[in-house]
Amino acid sequence: MFLTLRCEEVRQLYDVFATMKHLACVDSIDRLYAFSHREAVEGGAWTWGVYDPVEEFGRMGVGSGVGEFWRFTDINRGFALCPTYPPVLVVPAKISDTTLSYAAKYRSKCRLPVLCYLHPNRASMTRSSQPMVGLRQARSVQDEKLVEAILASSEPLGSAPRFNYERSNIIIDARPTTNAVVNRAVGAGSENMEHYKRCRKVYLGIDNIHVMRDALNRVVEAIESTGDSGVVARIQAARTGWLGHIENILVGVKTIVLAIDAGHHV
Repeated sequence: MFLTLRCEEVRQLYDVFATMKHLACVDSIDRLYAFSHREAVEGGAWTWGVYDPVEEFGRMGVGSGVGEFWRFTDINRGFALCPTYPPVLVVPAKISDTTLSYAAKYRSKCRLPVLCYLHPNRASMTRSSQPMVGLRQARSVQDEKLVEAILASSEPLGSAPRFNYERSNIIIDARPTTNAVVNRAVGAGSENMEHYKRCRKVYLGIDNIHVMRDALNRVVEAIESTGDSGVVARIQAARTGWLGHIENILVGVKTIVLAIDAGHHV
């Protein structure tokens, strides 16, 4: 990594260099700034306990009111089910832990659909990894039941499905369509919408992290080539492709926000 520092006085450069050297050149990783720095927060708490998932989801209404159709589960206690999910998860109340354990096997790295956000209008945003569809178009009844329960979480108990709005529920696939199709060759892919009846699918066309990083690097190179002016020519900016990536992300955000605001699940 290379850094370029510009200061009005040479003394400032020496001070910055000395500070960086002191913080970076240590005899133990525990003495690095990221480990030693402690930012004071309200109440003086400096631990991971600052964020309490039960309290936060309870604030959204999980377990009562608008969230009566959702429940907490500790099926991932000790990261036994999914090593990249937190120990406490929020799932539809009508889905058992046994069903969750089978549904997780159908998702890449066992990242099954779980609640991220619950709107006061009962619309929800859940997240998961890609399904393990493969070339043989594998399916999971448990995963389909889990998604169905999510989509039904805003309907009063005993009510008939509201078919006039169901197609507005959305399964968001952030990838380009081509990427999703290609992933079938390695056993993954995307949901077969013949088995997920109460929603539609939208591809956002956002490239993977490697493509995004390359585009950002080209932006940095374009800025560095401008010298002291800092002004990037329009043709240089276009060649990076960065603004196109940002546009795809913002369009995706708009799609999700409008859907949730209208009372639909994402």
